[in-house]
Amino acid sequence: MSQSALAQACGLSQGAISNYENGTRRSAKEIFRIAQVLEVNPAWLSSGVGTMEPSPTAPYLLSEQSREPEQPSGWPFDSIAASAFWSLDPEQRSIIETAVAGMIGSFQKKSHGG
Repeated sequence: MSQSALAQACGLSQGAISNYENGTRRSAKEIFRIAQVLEVNPAWLSSGVGTMEPSPTAPYLLSEQSREPEQPSGWPFDSIAASAFWSLDPEQRSIIETAVAGMIGSFQKKSHGG
């Protein structure tokens, strides 16, 4: 996943993701959001220690699991999680983009009498 795609899925800037990668940023709250999108253990993501797979009984999951993660700013869909879209491979995302673009074009033609 690219920095840009991860940033969009987490609701962060690409610069923030870059700073995490180069070690100049270490906000715990954002590490949890990134770990959730990547479906990895936040302790492993933060320090490289332990298992990469998230624990299903981790305390942060118990308190956060009951609600849907916040959508990144500018995400256009209420019923589709950004993380679900960005978890798809590039070809699948392209198919969705093409379908949505076609639907928008069709609606625009209808609204303009086309």
